[in-house]
Amino acid sequence: MAFVSSGYNPEKPMEGRISDIGPRKYDSFFPEVIKKNFGKWLYHEILEPGVLVHVAESGDKVYTVRCGGTRTMSVTNIREICEIADKYCDGHVRWTTRNNIEFMVTDEATLKALKEDLAGRKFAAGSYKFPIGGTGAGVSNIVHTQGWVHCHTPATDASGPVKAVMDTMFDEFKNMRLPAPVRISLACCINMCGAVHCSDIGIVGIHRKPPMIDDQWVDQLCEIPLAVAACPTAAVRPVKSEHDGKKVNSVAIKQDRCMYCGNCYTMCPALPISDGEGDGIALMVGGKVSNRISMPKFSKVVVAYIPNEPPRWNTLTSTIKHIVEVYSENANKYERLGDWAERIGWESFFELTGLEFTHHLIDDFRDPAYYTWRQSTQFKFSELALAAHGGEAHEAASAAEVTAEDKEIVINFLKDKMSRPGAKTKYYFKDFLELFPAKGTRDVKNVLSVLVSEESLEYWSSGSTTMYGLKGAGKQASSEGEN
Repeated sequence: MAFVSSGYNPEKPMEGRISDIGPRKYDSFFPEVIKKNFGKWLYHEILEPGVLVHVAESGDKVYTVRCGGTRTMSVTNIREICEIADKYCDGHVRWTTRNNIEFMVTDEATLKALKEDLAGRKFAAGSYKFPIGGTGAGVSNIVHTQGWVHCHTPATDASGPVKAVMDTMFDEFKNMRLPAPVRISLACCINMCGAVHCSDIGIVGIHRKPPMIDDQWVDQLCEIPLAVAACPTAAVRPVKSEHDGKKVNSVAIKQDRCMYCGNCYTMCPALPISDGEGDGIALMVGGKVSNRISMPKFSKVVVAYIPNEPPRWNTLTSTIKHIVEVYSENANKYERLGDWAERIGWESFFELTGLEFTHHLIDDFRDPAYYTWRQSTQFKFSELALAAHGGEAHEAASAAEVTAEDKEIVINFLKDKMSRPGAKTKYYFKDFLELFPAKGTRDVKNVLSVLVSEESLEYWSSGSTTMYGLKGAGKQASSEGEN
């Protein structure tokens, strides 16, 4: 009776009900001019970078000003956007799928005032709050994932490199002087919740080490069967491990099966995968969703690894800028980056850009490259491509340059330390740098990586710091079933 007295009619349960289930109908957000001319637009054109006009059959016009935005916005920023929308656009504003902000007005006088207002809004350091651009044959805003701000398995940040790349490409955001649109995207790990797989340039965070195993906490924090089932390559299996002299339920990881996706960490927080030294970025090129000139296509890996270099990611930004500049100088008008690379041949792409080519690159996701381009007449090693590949050049940069003497120095150092009472069993990377004063950081890293792959050493990481020690030594030792 209480429901009836309050106005509820059991015979008509939906009568007068305002539902909060699902989104409101899309047209409830339309400006009046859009509602009036819905489905009756004749054409649109780009008047200048960042400014579009749509013309309807009725003669009505809508001018759109596109500004670069951010995916992660502060409340202050959103309030300022709403203030602009209230002032010029009757409270209407929209976001594109690439995080651009679009303000729509109906007359040229308001358009002029809006553009002047946006151009005058700057941060204290002088950069634009609402830069106008991102249309036509230029670089639009970068769509990206969560990164270090929120995601639990990122191999790189998202907001940081995106900001750095867009700062570098800002002139191409404000202009439309490229052969065709260039869409750049970022995914902070290979789970790719960004659009990198079909972008002109894709920035992908990659892990290069399997998850660490914290035997002390696995059984206490995890449902082990779920962690095992979460692995797409069956690299995780349950084992009995020893911790503080007690047998505990844990897991082991078969390293040659691990694809570094982080699914197991999603199910089990005692299997962290993020690592300050092993994580980095791979660059992909040539994807698109458009079907003009050629079919939509996946991106292809052209740079296998770039280290994380916060806060400005200098290697990443300079590499992307160089790729875009070479593309701009050599492509035909209207030719997307991938269409250009396929027209001239991928071997010529590597020659022109000067990127190092190896046989591990530019796979197409359907089969190993050996069965696709590698056996076809579509890919030929020219002399310059052979020089870039060098056969042993890529391998020589790692394992082949590590001598038996190098490995012996590391092993003897650790054995000598362990022979002393109360000595540590694991040491920081900087401790090994002191053993090789004549070698660079990457060379010393190669020595340790080879010893880990040979199972002479093992590493432990907190996510920001990595330590190395002899296999089986210390509390962080894994069970014999780990391999």
